[in-house]
Amino acid sequence: MASVAAERDGVRRPYRDGRIEPARHTDPSESDPREQPDQLRIWLPLLLALCWMLGTFAFFWLSDLDQQVQNKTQLCVFVFSATALFALGYALQVWRCPPDRLRCLTPTEFTRARKLLVVGASYYIVVSIVAMATLGATGSTSVWSNVRDPATAYLHKLDAYEQGIGQSSGILTLSVLLGVCGTMLAPLLVVYWQRLSWPLRAVGLLGLAFHATYYLFIGTLKGLGDVAVMLGAGLLVVAATARRRRTRTRRGKVLTVAAMIAITFTGYMVFSQAARSTAFGTSDLVKANPAVVNVAGPHVANGIAAMLVYPTHGYLGLAHNLQVPFTWSHGLGSAPAAAVLAEQQFGVDPSAHPNYPQRTQDETAWPADLYWATIYPWLASDLTFPGAALFMGLIGWFFARVWLEAALARRVLPLLIFAQLAILIAYLPANNQLGMSPESVIGMITLLALYLCRPRRRPPVQPVRPAPGRALSAARSQL
Repeated sequence: MASVAAERDGVRRPYRDGRIEPARHTDPSESDPREQPDQLRIWLPLLLALCWMLGTFAFFWLSDLDQQVQNKTQLCVFVFSATALFALGYALQVWRCPPDRLRCLTPTEFTRARKLLVVGASYYIVVSIVAMATLGATGSTSVWSNVRDPATAYLHKLDAYEQGIGQSSGILTLSVLLGVCGTMLAPLLVVYWQRLSWPLRAVGLLGLAFHATYYLFIGTLKGLGDVAVMLGAGLLVVAATARRRRTRTRRGKVLTVAAMIAITFTGYMVFSQAARSTAFGTSDLVKANPAVVNVAGPHVANGIAAMLVYPTHGYLGLAHNLQVPFTWSHGLGSAPAAAVLAEQQFGVDPSAHPNYPQRTQDETAWPADLYWATIYPWLASDLTFPGAALFMGLIGWFFARVWLEAALARRVLPLLIFAQLAILIAYLPANNQLGMSPESVIGMITLLALYLCRPRRRPPVQPVRPAPGRALSAARSQL
């Protein structure tokens, strides 16, 4: 009678030929029936991406920078074409891959995700401590001194890089090769937060704290922005996978956490940009609003103005780049970090094949190292501008694929790739963020290699459950 009871409880089920399905031990949270995904879950990343891409472009035209654009029609045609191709690629992937097929895939085991989280936290802690010590941190006092003066800390970092400090460190070199470990912690911590024990939560938060402290120590927004975007990508997956009976509560918590992250990052961004605009002399692009000056003072007003210009002035650089003829950079222009690796490992001279922003600086005096020019000139260095627009269609296609696998099939590897692509889209008005540091380039290449080489698993065939009378008879025949 044990088989009958098991059959009644849904653990072991008899097939038509009388065989009994073996018992399956699944995680409680994964054994719940998955709901039919609504259209909002499927298209939400695309809607957010389009709001950001078109919103920053619209804000650019509302600023005073648009008066410096000489090729307005060319700029608009290219940006709208690239954005449309991105949306088309996303839509084609959704139409090609029905969500029901992905919902049948086996989710990633929680044990594996937990191990990866510990690896990511350990990576952040070790690398942050070694990097701060290499750059001259002697204790909490020196760290706090740099945090209070982000402009000086940033200049100190640039001087250290020019002097080659840290290049001989074996641990830092190894951290570059293990760059994939830096992609794990933030999204996994958010997505699996409810299922983690408090020691694992503490380890994850400690890793993020050390990582943030390092970037505050060097006065750089890149690492903080990357973490903020990866946390946001994880929150998006959590909101999309919330079951209907918990949707309002779960999404309310997600919005609260997202708002706290955004407010914290924005506050530090205003503080940092105010210091930089004064130290670096970028006041030609930053014009504070007189009303804000009267209320908050000139220093804070400059910071707010710099923060608003920060994600939009790259379109002016793009307009300058569009006027420069194409010259192939032989594969060294799309990602600056790739050019650095080619120079260090193979002795290649990147100056022999300059990228688009560098050539634009020579012809139009738009400073490639001081101001941005969006992601497009970097891609166009090897692909041409029409090729860069078509490449955005490929990004949209792959962006939809990893989103559907992360949100509907609950797989870890697509989740990590989705978070990295979210970084690429978030920094699209600025530069090719994934190609700016060697660890991010190697990390993304590693993720893509693992994704392409993973074993292909077909969705399991769901057995047809026989009628209750026949099932009971078949089960008794096995006793």
